[in-house]
Amino acid sequence: MVAVQDHGVSVFAASGAAGPSWRWLDSMAHLRCVRSSRGDGREMVRLASTIFSLVFSTVVHASCIDVSEETTIEVSGELSRPTFAGSPNFEDVRKGDTPEPAYILTLGTPFCIVGDDFVPDDTVVERIHLTDGFDVLLPLVGQTIRVVGTDPVGAYTSHHHAPLLMGLISARPDLEQDGRSAAKTTVEAFYLALEVGDGMAATRNVIPEKRSNGPLSAQALSGFYGNLKRPLKLAEVTPLGKNRFRARYHFENHDGGVCDGSSVITTRQLGSLNLISGIRAESGC
Repeated sequence: MVAVQDHGVSVFAASGAAGPSWRWLDSMAHLRCVRSSRGDGREMVRLASTIFSLVFSTVVHASCIDVSEETTIEVSGELSRPTFAGSPNFEDVRKGDTPEPAYILTLGTPFCIVGDDFVPDDTVVERIHLTDGFDVLLPLVGQTIRVVGTDPVGAYTSHHHAPLLMGLISARPDLEQDGRSAAKTTVEAFYLALEVGDGMAATRNVIPEKRSNGPLSAQALSGFYGNLKRPLKLAEVTPLGKNRFRARYHFENHDGGVCDGSSVITTRQLGSLNLISGIRAESGC
């Protein structure tokens, strides 16, 4: 038996005592064409090729979204807001082209589309250009979000910066995506340990290679946060995207300087543990 797989469709050719037989299997349905031992083998090959072409086309299209029929789509991905070069030449803003910021959703699970006038059938969509008529997307930039959109259409002008364009109905942080809820507890535990100046407890939430030396070592953390005039108080931890969080906090250091600060924390999964791999202060403290 020989198996050939292409685009999610498996083709099996088998032979046995009863003569040649042909079978196609795909992930959505089981399609079988069995021929008896009678008849011309070459005719069977031609018939099999024709049937396979029809089956392959049907199966592939069946797994795609028909944008000519779907009026709303719900997807999840990471939101960014890059600036593209616009008119007149769409080449470089440094050469006089108008800056065009755009909301781009990079999908966690790409999908293919059919039925569009501007994009070929079976195009795989990995990014979507979102149009925001409600001014709700800006605070969500950098986060993994769940979006409900309307009127999806393939890009058809130079002002469209992803294969698919879609109007926004609603958007919210996707807190279940990428296991971020588990990693969030690591970040919270780290800062709660700093509230009492316990660098040893805090550093247990850090990747092993940064525990002994540097700013995330137990000695450095205890030395700074254990000697504050007013101890650190964690305000909130919010997800930003895959393995990224923002922590907001405030404290007063030993010389009276007050910090109402925030940092971006990156985490990494080691085995079953989510650990902090890096911290970048956004406000200088």
